[in-house]
Amino acid sequence: MKRTVWLALGSLLLATSAAAQIDDDGDPGAAMRCAPDAVEIEPVRYLRALSLDLRGDVPTTDEMALVKRSGEVPEAMIDRWLDSDAFAAQAARHHRSLLWNNVSNARIFNASASLGGNGRNQPMWRRNRGILYRGATVPCLNQPAQFDPDTGAIMTVDEVQADGRTARREGYVMVEAYWDPANPVRVCAFDAQDVEFSPSGTECKTGAGNNDPECGCGPNLRWCNGANAQRTIVDSMGQALDRLMYDIFRRDAPYTELFTSRKAFVNGPLSYFWYHQTLRGPGLVFEPKPLELETLPEMQHFERDTWVEVELPPHHAGVLTRPAFLLRFQTNRARANRFYDAFLCQPFNPPDGGLPVADEESARNPDLQLRAGCKYCHALLEPAASHWGRWTEQGIGYLAPEGFPQSRADCEACALRGQGCSGECRNFYVTQALAPEEEQFLGQLNAYYFRRDDHVVNVEQGPRYLALSGVADNRMPTCVARRTGEWLLGRALDEDGDEQWIAELARDFVQGGYSYRALVKRIVSNPRYWRVR
Repeated sequence: MKRTVWLALGSLLLATSAAAQIDDDGDPGAAMRCAPDAVEIEPVRYLRALSLDLRGDVPTTDEMALVKRSGEVPEAMIDRWLDSDAFAAQAARHHRSLLWNNVSNARIFNASASLGGNGRNQPMWRRNRGILYRGATVPCLNQPAQFDPDTGAIMTVDEVQADGRTARREGYVMVEAYWDPANPVRVCAFDAQDVEFSPSGTECKTGAGNNDPECGCGPNLRWCNGANAQRTIVDSMGQALDRLMYDIFRRDAPYTELFTSRKAFVNGPLSYFWYHQTLRGPGLVFEPKPLELETLPEMQHFERDTWVEVELPPHHAGVLTRPAFLLRFQTNRARANRFYDAFLCQPFNPPDGGLPVADEESARNPDLQLRAGCKYCHALLEPAASHWGRWTEQGIGYLAPEGFPQSRADCEACALRGQGCSGECRNFYVTQALAPEEEQFLGQLNAYYFRRDDHVVNVEQGPRYLALSGVADNRMPTCVARRTGEWLLGRALDEDGDEQWIAELARDFVQGGYSYRALVKRIVSNPRYWRVR
């Protein structure tokens, strides 16, 4: 009996549901849809949302009272907030997330150039190099160093270690370290040597100095990392990028300045790094320098809160060539990939269903633009990456055409011999051919490796050309509108009508001279913004 009743009720519900699928206008399912959200929200809630998004803080008591009295958020208030330091900081923060601006894990100094010890109660010393000086991985004696009165050589005391080895240990000297010269520290005498060249001819400020026992850390220890100097430098690189973006948004300069500006900001740690510490890297390439030292102010490392505006050479391209970006993305492919994803909304993803299985011959093709499977992305990625072809990978150096032409006879000659290539040839030119197709590129700058004739211009014009190409074909304005809308609405823009709205935002963005401030105002003034609050 109960089962019969339930079946009858089920049939009734199904019949009712089926009848409800068509409304008076003949629209199937309309009666089952939820009513659309009301467009209007309380002015006070709108005010709070605006203040948090545009300023990163809640409204003041006076601002709340004004809106309660008037029943609306005055347009003048929105304009005032957009023309504020707080909005510029919010916009810079949003773009920091697009650029993944964090290089705290980058190692500026070789591990062998890092000093341990606190320098107050015990001497600072380079643990990785200690065995070169002393015959064992031990620090110096915690007593003042003694020097030969005739030769000035550091005097040592032999000590037998627990493992039977004999270590020669010296004392310490007091040094006014570059990171805090007002408070001298104890430094082991071998590590504190300040000669520019060792008796064997090693230039001590270069990486080779790490392996010469007669090379120390230089004057004021400038070639070594102590007191967390490395972290201070990379943090300053990130701050410098933030300051550039903040400056552009604060002036409401055209958005394109993000990719064309030659303006930069340096503080004490950055200035000191460029003047004294670019040759001691752990494999990162900081030379040839991408700037002219004479344009930089000479500052001390400890002046970390003093920032100076400078102008960089013409080959720079805004955020795309700043140290923080180049070190965050250390290969040209990674740099191009981040740009395409963040500013063109074109991530490099495999096709639906995965990559096709390649035959053996296709899988061995050294040209990734043609190799089966790889070509799906690399046919576009390789030409895009070539825009950074004159910027060193795993570093921030710049290979100017004057010193690094497209091909070099000496690099080709050593490649054909199979030996005797200079460091420049090995690092920046093609000196090995593992397949017959690669032989034609021997002696060529790495950027021209399998480069098509119509893509050669990419190498010479640099990242600026890539960015402005995205502006010209409207991909960048459309993507900027999308990314900004997603930031402020807090959702993906994939609902009905969003694409048309994005197109309208992009059109107005271009017609308005690429004003980011105006773009944001249009978004927060749209009913879509009110509905998600």
